[in-house]
Amino acid sequence: MGATRLPGKMVRPFHGEKGVMELLLQRLKERFSTQKGVVMLVATTVNPMDDLLATIAEKWDFPLFRGEEEDVLQRFIDAASSAGVEKLIRVCADNPFLDMDTLEELISRIAVQLQDYIAFSTSQGMPTIKTHWGFWPEAVSLDALKRVAHETTEKLYREHVTNYIYTHPEYFDIELIPIPKEVEEKKDIRLTLDTPEDFEMQRIIYARSLERHGKIDIASVLETLEAFPGFYLRMRQQILLNTK
Repeated sequence: MGATRLPGKMVRPFHGEKGVMELLLQRLKERFSTQKGVVMLVATTVNPMDDLLATIAEKWDFPLFRGEEEDVLQRFIDAASSAGVEKLIRVCADNPFLDMDTLEELISRIAVQLQDYIAFSTSQGMPTIKTHWGFWPEAVSLDALKRVAHETTEKLYREHVTNYIYTHPEYFDIELIPIPKEVEEKKDIRLTLDTPEDFEMQRIIYARSLERHGKIDIASVLETLEAFPGFYLRMRQQILLNTK
């Protein structure tokens, strides 16, 4: 709730009366609530400002963990430990266009694979968590996160949960899954939510994707953007202003 560029971005009405977090929880619940072996958990902070997020999680019957505000790495470790899980998939609530098919692919992979970290990436090997597309989650083992916590107290790595892992590949077993070429070629797509301009654009794209295709996934969003090419210029401006 305390995002500096767009305070309260999780709960501002985004589609209908729902904010981006509630919409994402609804989509996750509809797709994965009955899937065997999947535990879904909302991990927010102990800051009273985030009480509203806790209320939304409870509304959708999501288990809730509240932990460190600044040390996000420790929050993830503690949340996973509280849930009794050894493998995690990180879903960022400020990615309203999360592609559920790729999330399902990650679930299938971590069920049988033993890598420390699995992520989708560009052809240059950059994990998509470092990009502005906003379609993909990432998977990580609890053991890898504990190793990071033991190795460093640097703020960058404690705030950005998986950064130490993919910037120190010599210490971890990493698998990177190439993203589709047709997405990578569209370098002006920005669907991570950080600014008021992002918010206004994305709520329109979200509504039009649902109106035209009845769902939110990579294909429907790409088709929507092709029909409304003016969004590309606006997103490109935000990319230049907010490059990670």
